[in-house]
Amino acid sequence: MIYIFRIIKIALVHKERLILAYLCTAGAVASYVVLPMIFGNVIDKVVDNLVSDSSDYGYIYISAGIILGLSVIRGISSFFQTYMAETLSQDVSYDLRNQFYDHIQYQGFDFHDRYHTGNLMSRAITDIENIRMFINMGLVRSAYFVSLFIIVAIILVNLNWQLGLIGATFMPVVAIYTAKIRLKMRSLYLIVQEKMADLSIVMNENFSGIRVVKAFGAQNYEENKFDSKSLDVAKVFVRAEQLRSSSLSFMLFTFLIAISLVLFFGGRLAIQGDLTPGELAQFVFYLQILAMP
Repeated sequence: MIYIFRIIKIALVHKERLILAYLCTAGAVASYVVLPMIFGNVIDKVVDNLVSDSSDYGYIYISAGIILGLSVIRGISSFFQTYMAETLSQDVSYDLRNQFYDHIQYQGFDFHDRYHTGNLMSRAITDIENIRMFINMGLVRSAYFVSLFIIVAIILVNLNWQLGLIGATFMPVVAIYTAKIRLKMRSLYLIVQEKMADLSIVMNENFSGIRVVKAFGAQNYEENKFDSKSLDVAKVFVRAEQLRSSSLSFMLFTFLIAISLVLFFGGRLAIQGDLTPGELAQFVFYLQILAMP
C-alpha cells in the first residue's frame, strides 16, 4: 500500500492534468446517467400518444435533440478524460525513467556486480510501464467506475426499490468474484515480471557476448535457453488471460440473469400498472451501463 501512495504522490506533481481528468470524468458520468431517463420518458410519451391517439411529436423532437447533445458532451468528456489520463501517466513514467537513470549513474561498481543489466532493463521498461497503467486505469478510471456504480444504484432504488434491489444484487457478487480473480492475476503478473527479468538477462548476455557464443559454437544452446525462458513467460501470460476471460464471462452471465429477473418482475409490475414501460426500459438501460460502463 505504501508504494501506491508513493505513486500517487508522484502523480500529484502534475495535479493540473489530474484535476482536468477528474472534471472530464464528472462530465462523462453526468451525461451518461441522464440518457436512460430521457429514453424512458420518450417511451412513456409514445405510449401515451398511442393510448390517446395523439400526434404530438414536439416532445420527441426535443428529446432527440437533448440526447444528441448529451451524446456529444459525453463523447468530448470521454475523449479528454482518456487524453488527460494518458498524458498524466506518460508524464509520470517519463519522470520515473529519468529518476531511475540518474540513480543508476551514481551507483558504484559493486552495485552493478550485484544486479544484472537485464534486471535493470526490466525495471526501466516493464515495471515502469505497469506503474503507467496504474495511473491511467487505476488512479483516473477507477473514479469513473466507482461514481457510476454508486449513482446508478441510487437511481435504480429510487425508481422502484424492489426492482432496484434485484438489479443491484449482481454488483456485489461480481465485485467479490472479480476481486478474487484480480488477486490471483496479481500474483501471476508478479511471476511474469520476474520471468521477464530472467528473459532480459539472457537476451542481454547474448547481445553483449555474441562473439564468445559464436567462438564456442553455442548458438543452439543459447537459442534453446532463450526459447525456454520465453515459453515460461508465455505460459504464465496464458494462465492470467484465462482468469481474465473467466471473470468477463461470469460478469456477463450474472448481468443476463439480472436482466431476466428485472424483465420478469418488472413486466408483471408494468402489466399491473405499478410501473410504466419507460421506467422498465430505464432499468434495462441502467443495468446495461453497469455491465458495460
